[in-house]
Amino acid sequence: MKKEILLSALFMFALEIVVEAQVLEVKPKDEDIPETYVVKKGDTLWDISKKFKGDPFDWPSIWNRNKFIKDPHWIYPGQKLSLKQMLEQLAKPPVKLKPLPKPEPMFISSAPRTLDSEKLIETSLVSPPESLEVSESISTEEFVKLDNPRPVYSKYNYMRTGFIAKLSELPKTKIIEIEGGSFSATKFDYITIDRGTRLGIKEGDIFAVLAVGDRVEHPDTGKKLGVVVRIKGIMKIVSVSETRSRGQINENFDPIAEDDLVMPYRLPRGPMFDIWVKPEVIITGTILAINEPMISVHINDILYIDKGSEDGVKSGDRFVIYNKKEPGSSETREALGTIQAVKVMSNQTAGIVISLKDIHIDIGDRVELSTRCRLID
Repeated sequence: MKKEILLSALFMFALEIVVEAQVLEVKPKDEDIPETYVVKKGDTLWDISKKFKGDPFDWPSIWNRNKFIKDPHWIYPGQKLSLKQMLEQLAKPPVKLKPLPKPEPMFISSAPRTLDSEKLIETSLVSPPESLEVSESISTEEFVKLDNPRPVYSKYNYMRTGFIAKLSELPKTKIIEIEGGSFSATKFDYITIDRGTRLGIKEGDIFAVLAVGDRVEHPDTGKKLGVVVRIKGIMKIVSVSETRSRGQINENFDPIAEDDLVMPYRLPRGPMFDIWVKPEVIITGTILAINEPMISVHINDILYIDKGSEDGVKSGDRFVIYNKKEPGSSETREALGTIQAVKVMSNQTAGIVISLKDIHIDIGDRVELSTRCRLID
């Protein structure tokens, strides 16, 4: 049995390398992009953006272009999407963007805030080494030694991870205006929130813009855990008054709208690691929720499991996903994919999907720790 589990873990580890190499897509040429596209069964805006633009994360540009789509997570066969904007973008020669000038203050600005300890740390995407060479000088408990230390997760992936919380725990601060009268705000746009210096907000403060998602119950016990809270974007306060603050969107993963909630946000310094090691403990858990209200799970999606730091989970831990076996079932346990822990909280962990087999993943499926990083200072 132990041999089967080890072989399964090694198979999934190798599969991750192949999949992560495949995500480096070649952007399509303009002649490959039609002016319109008719939605087919199983399509998502994510997949369409990846197919025609080579970048699945740019799906909001398709949504913004096609105003008839009320909910970007629900498109239907037969709908005709305009892709003209993509053609226009590819036809333009690349230009070097200049930094935006500092805007004129909308309100009386407070003294600038210096937060050296809260400096945002830029990191690069973590992937297994291109060549896996096991060093004879390391112990038998270690899988692979890297040529150089690497960050456990990227800043981008950490910012995308949300959390599960009760409605009573959510912040009350919200966006009350999008400048320019736009339907939604994206990167570099300016918005106004309904809090100011009276409640301690200062110029330079960082906030996350939130989206409240599906209700979550533990699939085994039925215990009500709260709702999925997604991060739609990150904003920085540029000017404040007593009761309002003006901010600029620095990053966005979903279109941002009026009445979206915001909360103070801090991006921690990402840990580094130098060796992939065999776990010294056994940690098993259950998938609680999916970050996006999608019908199916994709590479780079965020999943939540019911184990956290109190259970021994650490940043970078990799879990193999297995199908849930019903009591008394003779069904063989099958590996479905792998997730890597990104945001580890006390009793839950948000992880990113890094490999998948062509088998549907459901809430309630099991996870088991297979590989972990040796963290270094």
